[in-house]
Amino acid sequence: MPESLTIGLIQFKPRWGDVESNLAATAEMFTTASKKGCHVVVLPEMWPTGMYGDLDFHRFKQTVPGHFTDFLTEHAKKNSFFIIAGMPERGVGNQIHNTSVMVSDEGVILAKHRKVQVYTFLGEEKIWTPGDTFTVVDTTIGRVGLLVCYDGDFPESWRINALMGADIVFHISAYESPCENWWDKFYPAAALQNVVWSVLCNTVGDTVLNGEPLHLFGRSRIIAPDGEIIAEAPYVPKGKNSESYLLVKTVQARKQLAEARSKFGNFIRDRRPEVYGTILERPRN
Repeated sequence: MPESLTIGLIQFKPRWGDVESNLAATAEMFTTASKKGCHVVVLPEMWPTGMYGDLDFHRFKQTVPGHFTDFLTEHAKKNSFFIIAGMPERGVGNQIHNTSVMVSDEGVILAKHRKVQVYTFLGEEKIWTPGDTFTVVDTTIGRVGLLVCYDGDFPESWRINALMGADIVFHISAYESPCENWWDKFYPAAALQNVVWSVLCNTVGDTVLNGEPLHLFGRSRIIAPDGEIIAEAPYVPKGKNSESYLLVKTVQARKQLAEARSKFGNFIRDRRPEVYGTILERPRN
């Protein structure tokens, strides 16, 4: 990892279903992020369309590469920063994937991760085809893992990323109320137990799902590999007028990672996978 890394989190309020408006708003925020010296900029889950909102996502799905990634590669190269962003990806046949893509500061698509865990509580399995692998890639800003929303609620996702050598995991989401308690408890623990930088970028705003109100609360965060929250975007209560927000933080990436691994690396070193077989079995109830 570089000694220091300036991270920009765009806690985005989309116009649901208005792709061109969302792209235009994002271009403006990219310019601001560039002026603030960001090395990497993160956009949330389903950033060009908004997540949920009773949208027909098949209308918006794009290939990788395609319209959405062309936009990202253009701006990554123009501003000389990395970008991580979510999008509806066209798969095989009529399949659609909830995908996170990573683009380099030279405008090259480095990786894509298809959301593995679909959130059945909100009916995501009716729309999205889940991915079947986790994604970690070597870059000049470290070994990077990608997760999408519900992926991050599973300790297995983080542990697999750690075992694949991730130094920093970018988790993009459209995290909703009343799950603030999950947000507060799962993610600092995941960073500490796996000794990785955890960068969480959430959506903000009020929308609908199946005709019922749905609130996305923001609170995007950067969590150090010792589990400490070192930067946080605003929490937006339900019903309050919200807007996109750019959080910028420079972190001592290499030093803090090394210090944390010297103190807490036992959580990886002391594993005993030979006794963990049950974790691969289906639950009995």
